[in-house]
Amino acid sequence: MTLAAALSYAVVADRTPRPRNADALMFQRLDGSAAGLASFRGQAVLLTVWATWCWSCREEMPALARLHRSLDGRPPAVLALSLDRDGAEVVEPLLAQLNVKDLPVYLDPTGASVGRLSISGLPTTILFGPDGSERGRWFGVRAWDEKPMIDEIAVLLAGAPQRSAR
Repeated sequence: MTLAAALSYAVVADRTPRPRNADALMFQRLDGSAAGLASFRGQAVLLTVWATWCWSCREEMPALARLHRSLDGRPPAVLALSLDRDGAEVVEPLLAQLNVKDLPVYLDPTGASVGRLSISGLPTTILFGPDGSERGRWFGVRAWDEKPMIDEIAVLLAGAPQRSAR
């Protein structure tokens, strides 16, 4: 595969149908209390699966936080789900280092989300509609807070046909 082909693959949102079992996914808040995707039912959710050891993930966290702030409570809810086995002990210092203060971050130290959500690499970001259905999937770093990405998310949530990726 050429570098150009690899790069073009990375900018396309994957819309491959997957099992609709995301509602059953459970994870933890940074304080250790239980949470899950089912608690977001009725809301659109942009979920990024990431880890502190993933350099690409580190790169996109500030953009996700800026997107979260810019939405100011409007859909979708922006969530970051860490796969780090050491949980908050390693996640919180990195968030402080990156100056990511207000992004909702959750923990999946068992890695259950990898199988449940068919994660094949990090970061992977999945857009769920209010009904819990997967509307889009992206692999790799994105400029989440820039207009083209915000527009793409809005189109996917509206159910309109997707324009070709640039």
